[in-house]
Amino acid sequence: MTIWEQLEDPPSRYRPVPLWSWNERLDPDELIRQIEEMHHAGIGGFFMHARGGLQTPYMGDEWMEAVRVCIEKCQELGMEPWLYDENGWPSGFGDGRIPALGLEYQQKRLAVEYAPLDGRTEDTIALYKRTDQGFRLLGTEELGIADMRVYYEVNPCYIDTLSKQAVGAFIREIYDAYWERFGEAYGSVIRGVFTDEPQFARRQLPWSFELAAVFEQRCGYPLLAHLPALFMETEGCRKVRYDYWLCVTEMFTEAYAKQIGEWCGSRGWSATGHVVDEQTLMDQVTAVGDPMSFYEYLQIPGCDWLGRFVGEDPIVPKQVSSVARQLGKGQAITESFGCSGWNVSLQELRRIGEWQFVHGINLLCPHLQSYSLQGLRKRDYPPSIFYQQPWWPDYRLFNDYFARLSMLLAEGSRQAEVLLLHPARSAWILQTGTDASATVPYHDAFAQLSRWLCQSLIGHDYGSEFIIERHGFVQEGRFWVGDAAYSVVIVPPSVTVGPTVSELLQRFVQKGGTVLAFEPLPRLIGGEPGPEACGWIGKARKPDWNREALVQHLFCIVPQSISLMDSSNVPLVSEGINVQELEIDGSTLFYLVNSDEKSYGEVKVRIYRSGELSLVDLENGEVRPVNWEAIDGGLQVTLPLHAAGSLLIKLNPAKKQRIRVPLKMADEPGNEAVIRLNEPWRITEASMNCLTLDTCRFRVENGKWSEPVPMFRVQDHLLQLGRSVTVELEYKFLSQVSPAANQPMFVVMENPERFQIMINGQPLESAAAGWWIDTSFKKVDIRGLIQKGVNRIGLTTTFLHSAEVSRALERAEQFESEGNKLTLETELESIYVLGDFSVQSASPWSFGERRAVFSEGPFFLAEQPAEIHANDLAGQGFPFFAGSVTLEQTVVVPQNGWNRALWQFREPPDAIVSRLRINGREIRAFVWEPYEADITPYLQPGANRIELELTGSCRNVLGPHHHIKGEVYKVGPDSFKNKPGWTDKDLAPGTPIYVQRYAFVRFGLSDVPQIVLEMPGDL
Repeated sequence: MTIWEQLEDPPSRYRPVPLWSWNERLDPDELIRQIEEMHHAGIGGFFMHARGGLQTPYMGDEWMEAVRVCIEKCQELGMEPWLYDENGWPSGFGDGRIPALGLEYQQKRLAVEYAPLDGRTEDTIALYKRTDQGFRLLGTEELGIADMRVYYEVNPCYIDTLSKQAVGAFIREIYDAYWERFGEAYGSVIRGVFTDEPQFARRQLPWSFELAAVFEQRCGYPLLAHLPALFMETEGCRKVRYDYWLCVTEMFTEAYAKQIGEWCGSRGWSATGHVVDEQTLMDQVTAVGDPMSFYEYLQIPGCDWLGRFVGEDPIVPKQVSSVARQLGKGQAITESFGCSGWNVSLQELRRIGEWQFVHGINLLCPHLQSYSLQGLRKRDYPPSIFYQQPWWPDYRLFNDYFARLSMLLAEGSRQAEVLLLHPARSAWILQTGTDASATVPYHDAFAQLSRWLCQSLIGHDYGSEFIIERHGFVQEGRFWVGDAAYSVVIVPPSVTVGPTVSELLQRFVQKGGTVLAFEPLPRLIGGEPGPEACGWIGKARKPDWNREALVQHLFCIVPQSISLMDSSNVPLVSEGINVQELEIDGSTLFYLVNSDEKSYGEVKVRIYRSGELSLVDLENGEVRPVNWEAIDGGLQVTLPLHAAGSLLIKLNPAKKQRIRVPLKMADEPGNEAVIRLNEPWRITEASMNCLTLDTCRFRVENGKWSEPVPMFRVQDHLLQLGRSVTVELEYKFLSQVSPAANQPMFVVMENPERFQIMINGQPLESAAAGWWIDTSFKKVDIRGLIQKGVNRIGLTTTFLHSAEVSRALERAEQFESEGNKLTLETELESIYVLGDFSVQSASPWSFGERRAVFSEGPFFLAEQPAEIHANDLAGQGFPFFAGSVTLEQTVVVPQNGWNRALWQFREPPDAIVSRLRINGREIRAFVWEPYEADITPYLQPGANRIELELTGSCRNVLGPHHHIKGEVYKVGPDSFKNKPGWTDKDLAPGTPIYVQRYAFVRFGLSDVPQIVLEMPGDL
């Protein structure tokens, strides 16, 4: 089959492959059920990812049996199972077993102490005396005269990733264990292994017991004599820093990426994953040295993208995709959507994904699918993009879309004639101790150049000096890096380049190649003055520092492929509009992406080639003709470029007869009649409504009752006691109604069997009557027990807390690797009242940014209304709602006088999925732009029954409800508490983030929908 024949239903290899969080006691039947859910949703495979909350012993027999069950289920369904190599992250510590082998296996970082010294000698690396010539290395016995002591600090919970011995022990502990268990029977079924966020240090300088010897062997002089150069300006410090970071980067890459990549490759598996701190030069230096060097040894290199944002620059995806293209790797993966919050929409997920895909990524790893949402798991960098979400039944639309896109991008050959040199090595020599501030202008300049190229729709890759040193050459006037050839090399503002790259640039300009260089020019070679740089610098073109000058120089050498104009023939230049050009099966594809949150209307796309144009519809896999015209120098087609949307234009070189196909009827001239659906809507069907009870009063061991406090404070208080205790909780809420005795009503809670339950003084059997949202959210029947007025729900349990958990909490506070695999014995959580009621607020509603809706509460139960205004349901009785509601109204259409009818949401609905039915027939489900549909076949003269089924998310039931920002676009576990974590690093460290008022998001229609009737003569 050809690519085009597979486009309707691409194979599993190209389908999204999520991180599947194994975070509870694993049950084989539940694992199988969840895999079937994934398969039905169009997911191609999964990474079996141990994570905080896991109660099945990691890598034990029960764990291995769970892995085997999942592998065999994948075989049955044609899915691809992947392994993940750690319990939590960052990868490498083997659930703590590798650092437990001893100090030489543990992560170490350089630290410095200046005189007056405090007399400590432990962990000392070297002592120094300040002299007129700099710093003189002292003997270990000369502490008394030392002005500087360099020593190492130890992280006992992570490993020395510069050490082949330490990483080799990790491979034996995890990788070999998997191969021994599954290699013979399932080696050809398992796709590979994900390694997550390996690093040698973060914002600190790495040390290894092996470093000094390796440094002297590779650099030819002793490191210990020159360590002060890493922390301050000394004579020759730039050369020392260059060599130090060159050495540690090579050691890290060879010890970690190369060993794991070769291990996987020798067994037919693919190593994939990503490093940490990929975003800026400032962070890259002290975390991994040069991330692009690491990617060489992964069969499928990858990156990480967190939060509900797209980037201001394309550095993260382009670093990965550049290496993938240069070294002929078919796929490049992104771990995406973590921290984006429970209300992230399918349109926003698409926007985030396509922003990375247009920059060269072609395989999607959604973060995260949670096996369980019990306890802390529901706050584990949400959302869980899984069966817990009300919109899950429509998720296949998203997965099919990205499977088609992945297949085309992976099988096509991306085109780029421009190489932008990556200035990582300049950042090395600007790093002074832990201070990276001198690097900032160089990072900004590099990012700006890449943005200008993107805005100008000029395809380009980044050039890592490591990759160029191993795979670069000049041939026939072109600068080659592996399989990729470039006509132009751009040298950004820099301080240094390496000798190999300098020699290749010299050869390139001698052979007629073009180098563009920007001030400040790199006057150092390998961190020290080098006259060999002068040759190519003298011959380089030096444009002014602006986009227009850059483009003018480039288009003299690289012909323009594509340009965009708006309806007024004004060129479109936006950081949010990007293009990728690729060749596939003799055709050229232009993948045009609008990552902006605004629509550009009808855009004139000019392609400077000859041939025939068609449009690839990624929603269904169809390739359909479009109306295009020949212009001077090429072809032009006019197409709508929607907010967070994309176009995939196919150019066939063979020219055929043009076919006129109307793109849409909206915005075309002519007479129109508009019917606005602004009458109240009837609620004809709705999921059960919810009241979240997230505060309670409590007492310990029959002590004094507390005031009502948030649930996280209850949990924190009990953990601080450090022992097991009996605890009583009391939740209180008001009701204006007394539901009928036969009306279904539940209290939803986790582990009800562990509690004694009282409702309004009556004991209640804690037997579960099914589950809601997540299998751990158990429904306990309370029909007939809710009374008008005050209602109290009492819970009594033993809060289990062992000494081992206390030690785990202490380690988690200090070390990231321990915090990411934390499992508690008891977790006290919010509870939920579930039923057919409305939830009203005793205080007024207000609105904020990001569609936030605020209320001070308190909330009370009331009768559910029969009619509603659809502008916002959260404030009309559904603030904590997680589900679907069907709204109906009757619209009378004229008997005659119209030819066609168009449905339009004038603004995207405040719902994840909006399903339209007319007269009982489903039209379509709206999940992203365009929010319009041709309804001519469904609308009849006279009365028409219009139904809108709106489906929301878990956001309003699970929060965060009390964050100071309201709706948060970068959500982590700390977002639900009071102390800002790393996801709130824009706030001052001591800022209290918990506020009493509740924050929800809008749910409903953001504007009145309308039906547009096209009158005769409108064509």
